[in-house]
Amino acid sequence: MRKYIVIALWALTTLSIGACQSKSSRIDDLKDFVEEIQKDGKDYSQEQWEKANEKFSQLLDKINSYEDLSEDELKEVAKLQGQYAATVFKNSGKAIMEQMEKAGAALDGFLEGVDQGLDNNQEEENE
Repeated sequence: MRKYIVIALWALTTLSIGACQSKSSRIDDLKDFVEEIQKDGKDYSQEQWEKANEKFSQLLDKINSYEDLSEDELKEVAKLQGQYAATVFKNSGKAIMEQMEKAGAALDGFLEGVDQGLDNNQEEENE
């Protein structure tokens, strides 16, 4: 009889520890992913960002499928969402600024060409 009680207590302890670990690990996956993006995201290409956004959405969908999230877990998820959004915005903002600089250089060249074209037309009319 004592043997069965020890086995039952061992099984109960194992299940309790497993349940605690699974709750924290479901948020830890998202946390690890956000930390990875914060560290490596500055070097991501557009394609890598698309894959990262897809993975982020999948992780959120998985977390949102759990109905037993505590208030602290929900706050942590919201915090991680904010950190991810800030990282995406920061790195996308850099790409947008680079595109604007390229567009500005192209616009300068275009305006220079227009000026030269107008100058050439005025010279031809004066001749």
